[in-house]
Amino acid sequence: MPEIPKEDHWELYLDIITTMRLREFDLTEIQQFSDQVGKNLDTEMDSKPKIYITCHLGFCKAAISVLILNGIDKIALIVDENTYNKQAKTILEINERFCKLFQVTNSLKVINVEKANTVIEISQLIKKGYSLYAYLDGNSGYKGVYNKEKTIKVDFLADHLYSRTGLAKIAYFTKTPIVPFITYYSEDKLHPHVHFFEEIPVDTTANIDDFSDRAIRLIYSHFEKYIKKYPNQWEAWFYLHKYLSNDVLLNKDQTIDILKLEKKDMENGKFAVFKIDDNAYLFDRLYYVVYPISQEQFTLLKNQ
Repeated sequence: MPEIPKEDHWELYLDIITTMRLREFDLTEIQQFSDQVGKNLDTEMDSKPKIYITCHLGFCKAAISVLILNGIDKIALIVDENTYNKQAKTILEINERFCKLFQVTNSLKVINVEKANTVIEISQLIKKGYSLYAYLDGNSGYKGVYNKEKTIKVDFLADHLYSRTGLAKIAYFTKTPIVPFITYYSEDKLHPHVHFFEEIPVDTTANIDDFSDRAIRLIYSHFEKYIKKYPNQWEAWFYLHKYLSNDVLLNKDQTIDILKLEKKDMENGKFAVFKIDDNAYLFDRLYYVVYPISQEQFTLLKNQ
């Protein structure tokens, strides 16, 4: 979003952190706002298996309670391996407390999408009546978020990114409709809102790749409108670089003389350094250009 001035970035960052903290509701607050947004749904939910796809905007994590309180009693939450290892147990404990406190009966499963044979496991759960709840902008899947195999190039905001298509292909294989939706807070951060987009039925007259491409692009176009309006509520700014084009991160034609950089260049925020795994990079914030650098250069610039 090049239209956002650099001097506004710090405030935007603080807003995103605030939004992430707002998600840490206790069960009473979850019940309260789930009732509120549940009454504003355009269409009545049914319990038939569907693939609910959202992104990390607004109160996206607690929004699963909206489905539960509207009769979706079997849900498989799709997460990356890191979330599974660190949060799966806590998520299930919270769900159990939620059920007991508000006398709700539901079955919640947390699925690690990065392990092998996950597609088979998910397909079997759909056959057993489970709906999926997934975040498209996490871009997680087999082999992790950096893997760009079997991805498609999607126009997004002022550039493009590479997105996985696994959720759409599961929909095609299992003939399960996709329900994209978005969550966000009001400008004052006091009122949560949810908007469900038109259901995407499986088009069996198209081949699987064509259907998947169209579905993923359509979902991102829906998300883009709300992210443009509420960029300060989108958590994915913190990891968007993980699934940008390889051309951005690995463009060997870009060169820069590290020795000409001055301390003020780092202090005024024109440049920054970061690492992905063991690879180090210098980031030009003004022109959004990334330069591969050595570990020694990384250490030198980080200490300036």
